[in-house]
Amino acid sequence: MVSRYGLWMMRWRAAGLSPVARFSVALALVLAVTAVALGGVSAYLIGRYVEDETVTFTHDAVAGHFGTVFQNSVFQRPLTQAELQTLEQSVVFHFSIYNVVATRFYAPDGTIVFSYDDSEIGRRLDLIENQSLGAALAGQRSATHRTIVADARYARPGFTYSEAMGYAPPPVDHSGHPVSLGTPDVRKVQTLESWVPVTANDGKLLGAVTVWRDIEPLNLALWNIQAGIGGIIALAAMLLWLVLRGVYVRSSRQIVQQAAALRVALAETERTYDATLAALSSALDVRDTETEGHARRVVRYMELIAEGLNVPAGQHATLRRGALLHDIGKIGVPDHILRKPGPLTENEWSTMKTHPDLGAKIIANVPFLEEVAVIIRAHHERWDGAGYPEGLTAEHIPLGARIFAVADSFDAMTSDRPYRRGRRLDEALEEIRRCAGTQFDPAVVRAFLAVPLDRIEAIHANAPFSLRLVRAKAS
Repeated sequence: MVSRYGLWMMRWRAAGLSPVARFSVALALVLAVTAVALGGVSAYLIGRYVEDETVTFTHDAVAGHFGTVFQNSVFQRPLTQAELQTLEQSVVFHFSIYNVVATRFYAPDGTIVFSYDDSEIGRRLDLIENQSLGAALAGQRSATHRTIVADARYARPGFTYSEAMGYAPPPVDHSGHPVSLGTPDVRKVQTLESWVPVTANDGKLLGAVTVWRDIEPLNLALWNIQAGIGGIIALAAMLLWLVLRGVYVRSSRQIVQQAAALRVALAETERTYDATLAALSSALDVRDTETEGHARRVVRYMELIAEGLNVPAGQHATLRRGALLHDIGKIGVPDHILRKPGPLTENEWSTMKTHPDLGAKIIANVPFLEEVAVIIRAHHERWDGAGYPEGLTAEHIPLGARIFAVADSFDAMTSDRPYRRGRRLDEALEEIRRCAGTQFDPAVVRAFLAVPLDRIEAIHANAPFSLRLVRAKAS
């Protein structure tokens, strides 16, 4: 199954993007995803840290400021108007420092003993229905985000007077200076709802407090921090992209230059290899003068057949090398057999038939000639299985060997030898056609017969002792 990245790469290649462009886009995507992920994780961690610290600070502040208030016996009885006013001024003064817009004090039985809303005082909450209150009265702290409707003036430092209570004395701030009454600022406020148990110095539970702290300023500050961190991460990602892209571009240029130099070196090495193989083939021609130039002509015939069969160009080198070296095993055949002008005896023929296997063994340990060795070993196999050394049949014979068999036989038939004259081209072509399906692969024969005759004649003209070419007249 192709990965999503693989599909992207195929689409980019289809769009004609250069490797540098593909790398730049891929790197930008990776860095963008990384930056977003890093920014998101950083924002989440910072938010959680700030929230936890805010909750802890709020809890400690509430417990620290009002632990002594709960120890007062004033909660053992209803408060007078003056006591309630004094308590409210104290609570508002202290809580406004922490942006608290609303609060409630609870007795251990769940009764509300203080609230900014006078109508709530004296109401008892069911601890089962109000699990947060029950947990606070059990000594557990908790907090959650909640949006409430409240008078935001309670969160302003210095605000100590509730107009709704209708007090006659003018409002004053914590220093006793008069405060002008403003229009009530009642609106929806994003708050941190905190439930805090309050205990005495001896550990006795005195009650609980709920405060709703305005965290909109905190959220704004937190957003600014996160935006700043996000900008820094984005800038770092951009700089990293520029640096890595520059490194890739420089490396790509160097790799391209080295690859070009390597291709030149490989081409030169391959030419050297082929020249060496040609020299070996020429050395064989010197030893076996009756087949002079035979390997080179077979190479050219094989190339014509390979074109007709649409053999990939990358395999042509293997075919050429196989043709050049196909008889290298004859080096191990004694001269009196190899250069005998007449027919061979049965024992001599058995020795001659060892040359394909011997030739394959000679070059088997040369890494770049491994496929050539396969052709050399099988170049005397027949389509019908009557060949040697293994008696392979049909497509079990390597394609290179099947192509070689046709090319080799055709050149052998059309070349003069000391003990016979070569056949005319038309006669040799007819013999090739007749042996299709027995000695030769029919598909290879069809490809060879489809080659224009003038191209075959151009190759045959270099055969030794060649007779005058005679074309068959059209009947």
